Amino acid sequence: MGGDLEIKLSRYNRVYQQGDMVQGEVTIVSRGGGMTHGGVVLKVDGAVSMSLSTNSVGLFEAFSSNIKPASLMIVSVELLKPGKLGDGVSTIPFSFPLQPTTPTRPLLDTYHGVYICIQYTLTIDVAKSGLFGQPLHESTEFIVEVPGKKAPAPTPQAITINNLNAKKSKGKLLDGQQFCVTAHIDTTTLSITKPLTGHVVVESTTHPIKSISTQLVRVETITATTENPTVREASEVQSIQAASGCVSTNVEIPLHMVLPRLFCAPGATFQTFQLEFELNLVLEFEGGYTAVQNWPLKVFR
Repeated sequence: MGGDLEIKLSRYNRVYQQGDMVQGEVTIVSRGGGMTHGGVVLKVDGAVSMSLSTNSVGLFEAFSSNIKPASLMIVSVELLKPGKLGDGVSTIPFSFPLQPTTPTRPLLDTYHGVYICIQYTLTIDVAKSGLFGQPLHESTEFIVEVPGKKAPAPTPQAITINNLNAKKSKGKLLDGQQFCVTAHIDTTTLSITKPLTGHVVVESTTHPIKSISTQLVRVETITATTENPTVREASEVQSIQAASGCVSTNVEIPLHMVLPRLFCAPGATFQTFQLEFELNLVLEFEGGYTAVQNWPLKVFR
């Protein structure tokens, strides 16, 4: 005797907001004259898990015992008491409210990062019954979006980047190399559902610019306790090229970036971690010199 287990959520996109009822059904297909079981249990776990890069392994080992996944939501519901399912398909409906376990620790948007991951997982366990019974286990992730209270005011940014004031750079300026580039970002206070927009103009340059791109960077900070040091890791989420080749001067080049779902989330500060995002404007010149202009982003929903 055996069976198959499947979880179906009522929403095809699996997206829910705090306060919603998460509904669906469990389908169990039993064969060979039915299936005896020790109970069917639904479990929901919402948590923030943290890890560190190999560059920080020594530091991580020093205080890893102090870092534990931060629990946001725990639900456990018995859907069926121990018994027997008949041969064929059995459907069990379920529902539960999407609420944090404690009011002092609110739900956060689902986020899949490199060192920080915020996930909500629904698990169904069918316990085995008897010596020869086989347990069944199935899990699925659903997406949580937490709406904000009020949208902050836009914060437009305009800057002139030249060979004298470039704050971040790679390589060295060639002899006599000069350039002047103006950039405008419509707002660095950004709704996660709207694209980041702006434009850039190469006013003048003595050496050709072969590439202009925008780079979205995640900054994940992990702290074990207030007494222990903080580990801050920055990594690229995505990079979009706005111009390539020998970039013309005095031409307004539009910038447009859609924030990727799941890999970007509203900024968050928690007891043991902080999540932030930044934007880099990368100017790559022929000859190996690269200038980078950085803006911190305030992402909200």
